[in-house]
Amino acid sequence: MARDLTLYWWGQTASTVGSLFTAVALPVVAVVHLDATPGQISLIGAAATLPALLFGLPAGVLADRISRPRRTLVLLDTVSALAIAAVAAAVAGDVVSIPWLIALALVTGSVSVVTEVVYFLHLNQLAEAGELTRARARLQAGQFGAGLVGRLAAGPAIVAFGTATALAVDAASYLLSATALLVMTPVAPLDRTPRTGPSAFVRDALAGARILFDTPFYRALMLLLAVPVFTSAGTGALGGIYLLHTLRVPTGVFGLVGMVAGLLGLLGSTLAGRVLAPPRDARRVVVLCYAASSLGALLYPAAGGPLPLALVLAGLGLGVPALFGAVANVALSPVLVDGTSEEALGRVMATLHVYAGALGLVGALTGGLLGDRFGIRPAIWMLAGVSAAVMLLTAPLALRTIRHAPPRPEPGPAPPRRPPPPRREHPGTHRRHNPNTSASVRAWDYAERTAPPHAPRSKDCGNSPPSA
Repeated sequence: MARDLTLYWWGQTASTVGSLFTAVALPVVAVVHLDATPGQISLIGAAATLPALLFGLPAGVLADRISRPRRTLVLLDTVSALAIAAVAAAVAGDVVSIPWLIALALVTGSVSVVTEVVYFLHLNQLAEAGELTRARARLQAGQFGAGLVGRLAAGPAIVAFGTATALAVDAASYLLSATALLVMTPVAPLDRTPRTGPSAFVRDALAGARILFDTPFYRALMLLLAVPVFTSAGTGALGGIYLLHTLRVPTGVFGLVGMVAGLLGLLGSTLAGRVLAPPRDARRVVVLCYAASSLGALLYPAAGGPLPLALVLAGLGLGVPALFGAVANVALSPVLVDGTSEEALGRVMATLHVYAGALGLVGALTGGLLGDRFGIRPAIWMLAGVSAAVMLLTAPLALRTIRHAPPRPEPGPAPPRRPPPPRREHPGTHRRHNPNTSASVRAWDYAERTAPPHAPRSKDCGNSPPSA
C-alpha cells in the first residue's frame, strides 16, 4: 500500500495548493469585482460552515453505511471540480454574482462534511497495520507544505493571470486528486449491516456522541478539544485588527505571521511520527500537546514593543500552538481509531466535526463580543488565559484516567482489515481518502479569507478544528 499512500499524498498536496488559489481568489472576486458589503461577505462565510452543523451527524450515519469509500470520495472530488469550474467560467464571462459565491460555499461546505467523515474509513484501510500514525503525519506534513506554497504562489498568479485562472487551477487540482484515487490498487468493499427505518437512523446519528462521552478519558478528551477550538476561533476573529491596528504590522508583512505558524505546523507534522514511536502512549501525547499548545498561545497577546519583536512574539504565539497542535492532531488518529469499531468510525468523526464547528462559531462570536466590550488585546488575553487555566485543570484529570484505565478493547471480534483475497472492482469503485480533506481546507479557508477586515480568519492551515 506504500504506492497508494504516495499517490494519495501527491493528489492531496496538489489539491491543497489549489484550495489556496481559491481561498485567495474568491475574496478578490467578492470585494474587488462585486464590491460586496460586510453583510454579504458574512453570508458567504456562513454558507461555508453551515453545512457542518446541519448535516454533520446525518453524514456520519451515511459514511458508516458506505461500503466503497474511495468511490464516494472520487464522486465528491468531481462534484467540487465541477462547482468551482462553473464559478471560474462565470468569472471569465463576467456574469458572476454574490449568489454564485454563496452557492459555491454551500456546495464545498456540504462536500467537505461527507469527505471528512469518509476519510478515516479509507485511511484506516489504506495504511498497513501499525502504520496509521506515520501515514497521517506524512499526509498532514504535505498539507502544511502545500499550504505554504499555495499562499506564496496564489497572489502573484492572480495578478498575472486573473481570478478565473486561479479558480480553474483549483478545479484541476480536484481532478488530479480524483485521478490519484482511481489509479490506486483495488480493494475489497467494507462489510456493512443494512439498517433501515427512522428510529435506526436517529439512533445511529447519536451513536457518535454516546461513544465520545462513554469513558472518563473520552469525556476529558472532549473538554481538551473544546479549549483550543474555542480559543483559536475567538482570537482568530480578532487577529486582523490586533495585528494591523494594535501591533501596527504593515500590510506588506502581514502574512509573515501566518507563515511562521505554517512552518512550525509543518515541523510538528514531520516530528509527529518520531514522537509517537512505540512505546509512547498516543493518549498521553494528545493531552500533553494540547496543554503545551494552550500555554504557547499566551505569547500572542504578549506581543509588543519594536516591530521585529512584535512580529516574532505574534508568530510564535500562533506557531507554537500550531506545532504542538499538529502533533496532537496526528496522535488523535490512533486514539480514535483504536477506541472505535470500524462500523461506528464515521459517526464518531462526524460528531467531532459538528462539535468543533459549533464551538468555533460560539468562540468567534465570543471573541467579537469581548473585543467590543474590553478592547482587542484584553479580549485575547482573556481567551488565552482562560484556555490555559482550563487546560491546566483538565490535563491532570485526563492523565489520571489514562493511568487507571487501559486502552478500550474493540467490542467483539473485529473483522480483518483487508479481507483476502482483494476483489477486483471496476476502476470507478476505487476507494479514496482525504486526511485534512481538501474540501475542508477549502470551506474553512474560504470562510476565513472572505471575512471582513474587522473579523479576519479564524484559523490557519495548521490550526483546523480537530480532524484527528
